[in-house]
Amino acid sequence: MILDDGRWRGAVTQRPIPEADAEIHALPVEFRHRLAQLWWSQAATEGRVAKSFAVVAEALGRRSENQELKALAERAVDDEHRHVELCLLMARRYAEAGPRRHALAPPLELPFSHPSHPEARTPELRDTLFIIGQCVFNETLASAYLSASYEAATHPMARAALRELLSDEVDHARIGWASLGPLPPTLRDELAAWIHPLAVANLREWRKLTLLDTKPFSDAAETVALARHGFLGKTRIEEALFEGMRDLIAPGLALVGLRTACLNRWLDSGAPT
Repeated sequence: MILDDGRWRGAVTQRPIPEADAEIHALPVEFRHRLAQLWWSQAATEGRVAKSFAVVAEALGRRSENQELKALAERAVDDEHRHVELCLLMARRYAEAGPRRHALAPPLELPFSHPSHPEARTPELRDTLFIIGQCVFNETLASAYLSASYEAATHPMARAALRELLSDEVDHARIGWASLGPLPPTLRDELAAWIHPLAVANLREWRKLTLLDTKPFSDAAETVALARHGFLGKTRIEEALFEGMRDLIAPGLALVGLRTACLNRWLDSGAPT
């Protein structure tokens, strides 16, 4: 449920998240607080994504053939508010465990502005770019990132939270992929010139995320411990994002009949942004 002030209230997860166990209470204070900070930072990014899906829902609403997808996008706004609450729950689980507990401030409200695409020839093309940029690219990359995090995580609490996030992000990506089916041929042809720029812009934004700029811990054991609780090193995150672009997005776009030659050449060159 969205309240009048825009805040979400309701069940945080579809399945219960395990409580902090003895292992978490015994973690070194600095490490535990670091994990709390990472989840707190992720809460802020989830809040910004909710605003992106409001734009997507409006764009889908202007396309009469996509009213079911519009409803899914509106639900995705609610999902992202739920993700904020889930990430804050995880942050509190780490922050409040063991000795030297610390209080968490509300998550930051990150600046938000969606791409204006001033060179789009028609409003229909501009709306399509909003939908593809957020769902096909961003949410598919989010799924790749969370899938790699889930595979590496071995602590039950982290795995439960990541599974919840991942299941939603996969559904959110499907909104974009489903929207590509009914595109008229002329609009589909126009999209060809935009595929490569959209890919570069999305991957660049992912690489700019503060969450991904975490400094490596001092030794391999701490890096393994970080992954156990759901946070990968930057090298593995880069690999997951590249694999998502190469193995999911590029072939998916080709499968629906969009030209991807420029995209594939960019990927072959290492996907510089």
